[in-house]
Amino acid sequence: MTGRRWSVLWLVALGGCLFRSSDAPRFFRPGSAILDAADDNLEPVAAAGIPIRLRGVRSGPFLRECIVWRVSDVEYGLYEQRRWTDLPAHYVERALRTRLRETPGLRLTDDPRAATLHVDVVAFDEVIAPTHAADVALAVLLEDRERGRLLARTMSARVGIADGDSASMATAMGQALDEVVTEVADAVRLSAQALAEPRSGTHANDHAR
Repeated sequence: MTGRRWSVLWLVALGGCLFRSSDAPRFFRPGSAILDAADDNLEPVAAAGIPIRLRGVRSGPFLRECIVWRVSDVEYGLYEQRRWTDLPAHYVERALRTRLRETPGLRLTDDPRAATLHVDVVAFDEVIAPTHAADVALAVLLEDRERGRLLARTMSARVGIADGDSASMATAMGQALDEVVTEVADAVRLSAQALAEPRSGTHANDHAR
């Protein structure tokens, strides 16, 4: 996306959040089972498994507290009075940390030598047409200092919204969030298995010794 488009979207987002109508804003939280587990999860980080370092999740400047609606791939808008209680990037990071912590074979760490997982939120939208649905999309990059890029993919989940109630939208958004972070955690687990395997030529070098 060009810098000019980001600037325009940022101004739209800022204007939508600052210039409110007389109606009081309504706040929503995604109805996510993983986020609920994150609030209650006091389990220590696993001591075993392939270490993964999750960097801070990022998002575009228009994905802020004001809820985004979308009617096509090129037309977006912001609800002035419907807002998230937190940033979408924060929801994604909390849910992803929880799911990665629960994934067998992986271990979250702050060690800079570990494989690094970068995640960008590219959609956290209420899709109006052609089908009313909640859409969450994440651009994922997993890279290792020695082995380079292990995973580069955009993953998404879309869940239908039952009716026009904003609470139904928040419930569907939470379900979409759960689906996509689970997909990301599974993909990271499979991609990270390469780190547990000897590099090509290792055995030959061992025999040479």
